[in-house]
Amino acid sequence: MRRSIERRSGRVAVTQANPLALSRQEMGLLTKRLLVLALSDITRDDHDLEPIRITAWEYAQMFNIRGKSIYSRIEDSARELLEQTVQVKEANGDWVMFQWVSEARYDSGRDSRDKLACIELKIHDKLKPYLLQLRRDFSIIPTEQLLSFESFNSMRLFEVLYTTSYGGEKRFLHFDVDDLKLRLGLEGKYERFKDFTYVLDKAQHEFARYTCLTFEYEGIKVGRKYQQVDIVISKNNVFKPRVRLPDSIARRVPREADAEARLKDLQARDALVDVGWTVDLETTLKQYGARRVIDIVRYAKSLQRKAASTGRPIFNLPGFIHSLLQQGIEPPEGEHDPATEQRLTREAIRGIAASISDSFHQHRRQRAQAVWDEFSADQQSLVRTLMQATLHRFTLERIERDDWQGALFEISRLDVMVSHGFLTLPTHLREVATYVEHFGLLQEYQGEDRKRVLAELEDHG
Repeated sequence: MRRSIERRSGRVAVTQANPLALSRQEMGLLTKRLLVLALSDITRDDHDLEPIRITAWEYAQMFNIRGKSIYSRIEDSARELLEQTVQVKEANGDWVMFQWVSEARYDSGRDSRDKLACIELKIHDKLKPYLLQLRRDFSIIPTEQLLSFESFNSMRLFEVLYTTSYGGEKRFLHFDVDDLKLRLGLEGKYERFKDFTYVLDKAQHEFARYTCLTFEYEGIKVGRKYQQVDIVISKNNVFKPRVRLPDSIARRVPREADAEARLKDLQARDALVDVGWTVDLETTLKQYGARRVIDIVRYAKSLQRKAASTGRPIFNLPGFIHSLLQQGIEPPEGEHDPATEQRLTREAIRGIAASISDSFHQHRRQRAQAVWDEFSADQQSLVRTLMQATLHRFTLERIERDDWQGALFEISRLDVMVSHGFLTLPTHLREVATYVEHFGLLQEYQGEDRKRVLAELEDHG
């Protein structure tokens, strides 16, 4: 399972080849939303389509689904997505069809107190050419805008018009009505153009409210029947997406291994910087992996010490490490000697502590959110009233300014829920030191470095 990428500035988008964006699709609205969430976690620079995990509470929060029905509805959506096919028109005019996902797995979370119910989707490998390593003829569609639509037809029309207009840069578009209906999954429906205008009018309204585009249209008769439609695209500067993406859309709910993986990444970066590495860190870690980088740097340092003792020193340690990585050299067993490792720098200590703290608080907020989603409207109202009565007025003003959403609201809500008995956190989520011990997060570091990280965590709460 991949670790989800942290998106800069919180902006998430569906990046896909244009033939896929313009393909024939037909499914329910909630199913389409589930698919969009999954595709948003894929970037065109990825090398493989790994399973993507979406929690039920995240799904429910975005689309205001209340009560236990969320679990059955997300199961139904995943089942429908597994059964649906996508039909893509190739350059020569032929069509190719395949499933959207090759596997859908629902995890109720009942086997572990620390897991939330979630759906795991494996996007079909047949979609790799349309999602990965894209260099031309692709579109980047904003996820918040795409998910704001209240109907599948409007959502699909936005994908089609956004793609064919190059994000609004091309103003005048022309479609055969039957071809446009095919791409919306409406072939055989709305036989009269007057009826099809219901779809277009509804989409017009939602475009103007939620997206960066608006459009006008005019039907064109061929003979006695409206067979074509002209569409004029305009850019919209006064829209407000209806859906606000939670932080977790950019950083999926971490599995137990995720926190350790982040620490490994920091450790590998520190090791490369320490030896004077000049190649791009992101490229190196992506190509070789954090674990291998750490092992090779340690091995190279031990060989450098041995070479120096024989009078034949290794002067260019970064170049030597690069060669070992490229040649696929593996350190012999028993080479690892913790006593010879250099101590972590102060900056590295802070980075590791920050990563652990972030993961700890994210777990706590997710646990609180799962409980909150099960609350009745009266219970939620009571918690808000308690927050108004107990929070510092400056904190409350910031929360109200953010419309009772965002990180500060979630953190403050958690504190009130715990202090008033609405939420009982498991032992490992009460103190960060217990959290570290529970997941064994610092086992890779020397005893003194472990103490320094724990001290940094204690100093900053």
